Amino acid sequence: MEIHKHPHEVTHKKKWTEYLLEFFMLFLAVFLGFVAENIREGVVEKHREKQFIKSLVNDLRLDTVWLNTVSESANTRIQNIDSAILSLELADNEISLDAYQHLQKSTVQIMFFPNDGTITQLKSSGGMRLIMNRKAVDSIEDYDRLIRRLEVRRGITNELVHDFTQTLNKTIIGVDLLHTFYDSVFYKKKTIQKQVIKINPQNLNELINACISIRIRALSDIYTNGSIKKSASNLIRFLKNEYHLDDE
Repeated sequence: MEIHKHPHEVTHKKKWTEYLLEFFMLFLAVFLGFVAENIREGVVEKHREKQFIKSLVNDLRLDTVWLNTVSESANTRIQNIDSAILSLELADNEISLDAYQHLQKSTVQIMFFPNDGTITQLKSSGGMRLIMNRKAVDSIEDYDRLIRRLEVRRGITNELVHDFTQTLNKTIIGVDLLHTFYDSVFYKKKTIQKQVIKINPQNLNELINACISIRIRALSDIYTNGSIKKSASNLIRFLKNEYHLDDE
């Protein structure tokens, strides 16, 4: 049985409008796919941005708490120095054991090391580009600059403490100190606060000057820490307001 094809089925050509429609439909499908992908990426990046901001706010809260502790430590240093200076003013060839212990405690102060994990990640991984809020970027960078300046201050404070410690070691008679605290086999002895320790009087003025320098530095550290804490608190409030973190 033969099947005859109609001639028009073989020779039929599409009209230009059909080609145009097919092109338009293909273009529309590709375009909508592109738009959908952009929207998806935008949603993902917006979520990542907010997660970074939440993490940063948490770091800033930890900074404010730590700054309180650091300032309390600086205040303790000042109190120890003040107590020691009162004794040093009256010193001749010896100082009280109590004064020496205050001087020793003056060499210790808790230093501030920021919780900068989020900022470091933002800078190193290119995450800062996710922060679309220009004011937020500027505020974060301003705070980061303040923190980096603290590294310089910390180095200067450490140098002053090092000089103070060296001066203290030159002033105190080591043999007398050894006999005060230890017996012949280096077992720690029970001390009496009324005991005295001999000093090298020629180094006394240098020690007093070192005490004054480290006291001034401690006061400066307290002021600076207070300024950093205020900046951290302001940044927390700003970020919480900009990103509506209180609503969650």
